[in-house]
Amino acid sequence: MSFLRMLDRRLAKLEDLLIMAMVATIAILLGLGVVLRYVFNNPLTWAEEFVVTLFVWSVMLGVPSALRSRMHIRIDVMILRLSNTARRIVGCIACLAGLVIMCAAVYAGYAHTVGVWNSQTPMLGFSMGWIFLAMPVGFALTLFHGSMILIEEGPQRVFQNATETVIDSAPA
Repeated sequence: MSFLRMLDRRLAKLEDLLIMAMVATIAILLGLGVVLRYVFNNPLTWAEEFVVTLFVWSVMLGVPSALRSRMHIRIDVMILRLSNTARRIVGCIACLAGLVIMCAAVYAGYAHTVGVWNSQTPMLGFSMGWIFLAMPVGFALTLFHGSMILIEEGPQRVFQNATETVIDSAPA
């Protein structure tokens, strides 16, 4: 179990670093693209394709990051009105549904990635598979982090968001 905790922490740090680097690169390329296009009349023709790829990867790595940090969006009006026992039951149902959805998304993403691997992007000429690989990777990481939360904290905590955490910790 300590190996899995260590792996969870290291993957989380790597994900966060990659997201920061991708968002910074996107900002730089978009800014540079505007200056080159409108000041020097010499656009970066390849930048849009690269920015879209980085954006897809940053979103798909943002999903597990949001789950880990309890910053995902969830409508919790009903959950907040349930007893602790009912929250546990709903948490188990949510975990089961999440497991099915994540496994299906990993499989679908992998199948699609394999299907487009031989197609190339028009400007940069790299495999389209590199773009679509973000989906199975992102959902597999979400599945892993969610499983770690499930093992360490229980089913009602996997999809608990920051608002619910604050409300639950407030004095009665």
